[in-house]
Amino acid sequence: MIEVVVDLRERSSGVPGLLQQMGARVKFRSLSVADYVVSEHLAVERKSARDYLSSLFSGRLFDQAARLSEAYARPVLLIQGYLEDELGEFNNFPAIWGSLLSLSMEMGMTVLQVRDEVSAAEAIFTLAKREQEERRSRPRIRAKPRMLTLEEKQLFLVAGLPSVGGELAERLLTHFRTPRRVFSARESELIKVPGIGRKKARSIARVLDSEFRSSRQKQLDTDSAS
Repeated sequence: MIEVVVDLRERSSGVPGLLQQMGARVKFRSLSVADYVVSEHLAVERKSARDYLSSLFSGRLFDQAARLSEAYARPVLLIQGYLEDELGEFNNFPAIWGSLLSLSMEMGMTVLQVRDEVSAAEAIFTLAKREQEERRSRPRIRAKPRMLTLEEKQLFLVAGLPSVGGELAERLLTHFRTPRRVFSARESELIKVPGIGRKKARSIARVLDSEFRSSRQKQLDTDSAS
C-alpha cells in the first residue's frame, strides 16, 4: 500500500482525505520540514498561490525551501492555485519570476502548479507511487533546519534572472545595492556591470518588462478570436 506521512497542520486542508480515498495510508506527524513525505529522498511542500506570494514577500519562502532542499535529495514545491489570480497587492512579477527561477535553477527544486485540492492530492499520490513502487523507497522523516541569511535570500532572488547565476547576482547587488534597484534598472544601467553585455541586459529587461499572459489567458484569447 502507498504510504504518505503528512504534517498535522495539513489535516484540515482536504488533501489528506483525498489521498486516503485514492488508497493511500496516511500517517499524521508533526513535521519540522515539508508537508508531505513520500519516500526517503522526496518530500513535498504544499502552498496555496496566496501563501506562496505571502511567504515570498515576508522572507519565509527561501528559508523553507533551503531546509527542504537540505533534508531531501528531491524536494518538490507544489503550488495550489494560479499565482496570477492572487496578485492583488503583490503585483510584482519580476520578483515572482525571479523566485521561481531561483527555486528551480539555483536550489534544485521541482516546482509544480496544480488547480485545486484534488489535483494536489493526485500529484502527491503519483509521486508517492513512483517512489515506493518503482524506486522501492519508503517515507522517512528528516530534519536539517537551516535559516538563510538576508544576503543569501537576496542572491537567490537576483540569481533567478536570465543567464545570471550566483556570481553575476553578487556583482549586480554590489553595483545596485538592493534587489529592488536591480529589477528596476534599465538596459543602459545593467551593461555597466562587468559580465552583463548588451545581449544579456536585453534578455533580463525582456523578462522584467514583458506583460505576463498565463496559458489560460492565451487559450481564452485564442478561443475568442476563433
